[in-house]
Amino acid sequence: MKKLLLLLSVILIIGCEDKKEDAILEANAFLRWTGDFAVDGCGFFIDINEYEYKPEDESSINDSLKISGGVEVLIRYELLFEKIEYYCGDLPNSLEKDGIKLHFIRKI
Repeated sequence: MKKLLLLLSVILIIGCEDKKEDAILEANAFLRWTGDFAVDGCGFFIDINEYEYKPEDESSINDSLKISGGVEVLIRYELLFEKIEYYCGDLPNSLEKDGIKLHFIRKI
């Protein structure tokens, strides 16, 4: 009987794991373009509710969104709960920001 309860408990715990789809969020955000890394820029930043994130794969963001001053966008995303390391300007050390993974982005 104890083995059966243990087995059922394990099955229940495994069955209740968060699914990856549950982690995908949607928000209006502000996409800020600071220039290409090759010319001392810092790439893209995304502001959601006054908190700034660094996109994990900036090359997936369409060049049409490289707008000086930034642009309002609708995004679907996942918080990575890890820092994204990046270099910009002629700074000798890397910088870090909380990471975000974009699944969808569209100008509003």
